[in-house]
Amino acid sequence: MPHSRRSLLRGAGLAGAALAAPAAFAAPPTPVRRGVALDRDGNLTPRVLVLNFDPIIESEGGKRLNALVGFNDPHYLCDGYVADVRACSGGRVRYNVVEWRDLDVHPLKKDGFRYTDEEFLKIWRGDKNQHHQPDAIDYLALLREYDIERRVSSGDLDEVWLFSYPFTGTYESIMAGPTAYFCNSDPLTPRDGIGAARNFIIMGFNPERGVGEMLEDLGHRTESILTHVYSSWNPAAPKHTWDRFTVYDKNVPGGSACGNVHFAPNSTKDYEWGRKTYVLSSADDWLDYPRLTGKKRLMTASDWGSGDIRAHHRWWLERLPKAPGRAPDNKLASWWDYVVDFNAHRESSGP
Repeated sequence: MPHSRRSLLRGAGLAGAALAAPAAFAAPPTPVRRGVALDRDGNLTPRVLVLNFDPIIESEGGKRLNALVGFNDPHYLCDGYVADVRACSGGRVRYNVVEWRDLDVHPLKKDGFRYTDEEFLKIWRGDKNQHHQPDAIDYLALLREYDIERRVSSGDLDEVWLFSYPFTGTYESIMAGPTAYFCNSDPLTPRDGIGAARNFIIMGFNPERGVGEMLEDLGHRTESILTHVYSSWNPAAPKHTWDRFTVYDKNVPGGSACGNVHFAPNSTKDYEWGRKTYVLSSADDWLDYPRLTGKKRLMTASDWGSGDIRAHHRWWLERLPKAPGRAPDNKLASWWDYVVDFNAHRESSGP
């Protein structure tokens, strides 16, 4: 289920002075195109800007922060994530990183604070509970500093991915734009000062973690968008296709399907992907959506990776519908199109 607001914040900040109050509400400009870029075969090829916050620490021999403290290489993480999304979507989603910027700067926080190298290392190597509060990054400053809204409006960009270490205050995902809505965090809209002509999502990835956690961020984004598409989410009393996809045995005994990002078909609590108890599940039937037969089989943790976060999330995302056309419920038979190409479809484009 969606995280609490507190759990979504990563923690530390970017650069510059605090922003002035948002401009008065105004209608956004007309976008050049609504949907994401397509390749010649019609597959989705979202154009991505990667901002990798990885300061050079002069006092430590000029090492980059991620290498200095032993975090993962964001380039490696990005490659794994892009490959996993392409595989899980059956080739439907083929992310295109059009620009990568390795930034020698700490992100600016919403209250105008920015760590120095020395301040951050003191916190990281000492009492982490002493990190700066309030923790939130200044998204509006970020968008303006890197000219992101203009580039989104022109069709040059479809998404922004931030790689930023703990205490940088990012959300796992946040939607911004003229009709933005909840996407595992509250949206940024024109009333907040957003001027982009198209909705877009900013992902927040933490190099302290792995590709599995990146897929979890995508999974919660998926849960939010499909809840918007279907107008509700209650797998304990399923009324529509999204509800039925996410049923797990605890809330409907004997009726398990694929579960959700936190709950495998047999889970009894959050993150319990390694539970060995067998349950009847129709999870494999969803690989042929919308041609569902209702067929079930006994399943256990070894079916989705025996507790490995990346393996479970790949398993879950692989079962996300990805067929062409419309399903019997009159929704797209490819939910990947809603998750990635949300502007192109009435159900996912916002209020």
